[in-house]
Amino acid sequence: MSLLATTVSIVLTFGTTAIVDRKKQRAEKREMVLMVMYDMRESLQECEQCQENMDTFCDLQVDLVAHPEKFSASVTNLLVSFPILNYTTTTENIFKSNIETISTIGNILFVETVSSFYDFRDRYKNDVVEAFGTYYTSIQSYEGLSQFNAPYYAYMGGMYYQIMKQDFDECMVLMKVSEEDLDVFSKERKRVEESILDESLSEKTGKLIEERHQRDAALQKAREEGRKALGQD
Repeated sequence: MSLLATTVSIVLTFGTTAIVDRKKQRAEKREMVLMVMYDMRESLQECEQCQENMDTFCDLQVDLVAHPEKFSASVTNLLVSFPILNYTTTTENIFKSNIETISTIGNILFVETVSSFYDFRDRYKNDVVEAFGTYYTSIQSYEGLSQFNAPYYAYMGGMYYQIMKQDFDECMVLMKVSEEDLDVFSKERKRVEESILDESLSEKTGKLIEERHQRDAALQKAREEGRKALGQD
């Protein structure tokens, strides 16, 4: 009976530990998946806005090239339609630099698809947005605008966007993630960020501003004393 009791105790102890470990692993996997997919969705929304900007630019370009007399009054509208991409690579770096990513997530196809998404996101930034931006100065003249092939970049951006969107949709299916899951994750993330940053960030910013004013005043005083020492006053 004593041996039986000891055996049962050992089985229960190790069995409970195994269950707890599995639950922890599932939670870590879910957290990483949601973190990555939230980043993917945010990037897609930014790219979608870029596409809308380029579509607006192309329509206005056609109108202004056909009607040169409108150019001077409307060039500002062209400039505000330039695509801008401001995503961060924090999540991508965590995903790619973590050697345990595959073992944690446990789905090689998901990891490959996410990697493809990030590769095309980088190409979208370099080949489309940044390349488009190099014409910011030249299109401020009628001749420069007339020569600029904006539809090419809108087309390339659309192609990259569709590939990224397909990768995102595949990941949603592979990991059984819904838009509602991402909305909940987004709200929780913002709540945590706000609770951490609100007061402390305000206080730190105020302190930095005060220190800057003190240093500016000290430097100005030092300049005045230096000029007096050099007999410049």
